[in-house]
Amino acid sequence: MKRWVASAWVEWARQAPSAALAVGLGGLIVLARVALQGVLGAASPFILAWPAAMIAAFVGGFWPAIVVSVLGLLVGQWALQTGGVRPLGPGGAAIFMAFGCVFAAAGGMRKRGLKRAAADAERLNDMQRRLAGVARLNAMGEIAATLAHELNQPLTAIASYAGAAQRLVQRDAGQPANVGDLLDKVSGQASRANEIIGRIRGYVTKTELSLAPQSLSEMFDEALAIVTAGAGRKVAVRREFDAAADRVLADRVQLQQVMLNLIRNAVEAMAEAPRRELTLGGRAGPAGFVEAWVSDTGPGLPPELAERLFEPFVTGKSDGMGIGLSVCRSIVEAHGGAIRGETAPGGGAAFRFTLRRAP
Repeated sequence: MKRWVASAWVEWARQAPSAALAVGLGGLIVLARVALQGVLGAASPFILAWPAAMIAAFVGGFWPAIVVSVLGLLVGQWALQTGGVRPLGPGGAAIFMAFGCVFAAAGGMRKRGLKRAAADAERLNDMQRRLAGVARLNAMGEIAATLAHELNQPLTAIASYAGAAQRLVQRDAGQPANVGDLLDKVSGQASRANEIIGRIRGYVTKTELSLAPQSLSEMFDEALAIVTAGAGRKVAVRREFDAAADRVLADRVQLQQVMLNLIRNAVEAMAEAPRRELTLGGRAGPAGFVEAWVSDTGPGLPPELAERLFEPFVTGKSDGMGIGLSVCRSIVEAHGGAIRGETAPGGGAAFRFTLRRAP
């Protein structure tokens, strides 16, 4: 109960300024009829009531329009009485208020539509923030894992060389005694660095997925909305989803990062293409799996990079880091699937990945 009251209070406080403005504008227009009474007399007693109700509905929504309609009815009745004309009876007043309710209902629908649009925009922004955070973490993890792998090799070589030097010193008693001690320290520190890097690599490659049945098409649609929200160029989108193979086991946020990367790459690849058509799809794959894909009508995959697409720091973009596809591979493989890139049948590139099918 307390939560409901608090929520209602916050909502009222948020809408109060626009409601007050709507009633104020509508009320001024209606009350202007009083100032014009000497000119208009009893003629057209409600001449300003309905325009005022429409403005109040547009600015404030349902209840401000109702308040202004009631005020307009009272002012109109006053105008009739002052002019010596019989005021509206219950039937006439009901008809007048019926029109006011129509304006109010239209204003309420507009307000609800604006509220839904604002909520959708906020939800989209929140999803963008969460996916951006996941993207940064995944990229950092991929970089750290790659560096750990690459640095482990020279450190291992240092340890080997230090061990060989120790053996040579032990065989040649004429060498200074402290050389052997120094080599012992070199070997020990190299081994320690290996252990530290191994722990770091194990930490950053450890992915805790929150797997749950998800709709493949819905995840693609949400990722597409994020990519196209700020896109300057229009892209035609084809959807080729098999409704019978739409449910997959996935960590929604992690997998949408894969979709986001692939869709963004496809849209960027088609920036200068004469035909910009993006295809998203999903169908039943191997036993127990669903195959999903993203294809474009861009220039296709560079031949020199085709075999190394998913390696870290390999990119065909002038300003790319070469981490996105490597992250995609890590996420898909963590889900138990596989990903590959190929030339699309009609030209362009196609990326296909598999996911376990939800029971």
